[in-house]
Amino acid sequence: MKDYKFPENWPAPKEYLVELGRLFALWGSLESNLILAISKLAGYEETMDWRAAVLTAHSSFMQRVDILATLCDELQSEFPHLSDYKKVVGRIKSIQVQRNKYAHNSIILDENSGKVVTSSLKARGKLKTKIEEIKLDDLKQICADIHETMLDLHHLITQVRYPPMWER
Repeated sequence: MKDYKFPENWPAPKEYLVELGRLFALWGSLESNLILAISKLAGYEETMDWRAAVLTAHSSFMQRVDILATLCDELQSEFPHLSDYKKVVGRIKSIQVQRNKYAHNSIILDENSGKVVTSSLKARGKLKTKIEEIKLDDLKQICADIHETMLDLHHLITQVRYPPMWER
């Protein structure tokens, strides 16, 4: 394998790349926990039953969220602790919007301003372009939000509440 030597601060400063890496690692964990929650609510005994994995492997994230919501809605009379599911589902949907901003748009260091920016396009009846600065604290906040959302999902399913990593 070729030993690539990437330029310093490419495509963004290292501290931004670290937080983006954390964001996507946490997102992967949230997705895995969502599949695990579906597996448990569907009645499978194994920690991660292969049948739940098969049923969700090619589902979009939003389809998985809809599956979770439907299972919670149908099961809440039998398991009253699931009655808070709408709050958790709402938080999952909200965090996905935030994550998508970084997952589906370019992120670069603007050499002229020295700021890290993201650019995006929308074309829903009218073309809209947007360039906005990304602050490191914003990336840290979304990482914290993803982690707390994952803890909320865990609490919904297991009724066990864990403090966030920065409080342990």
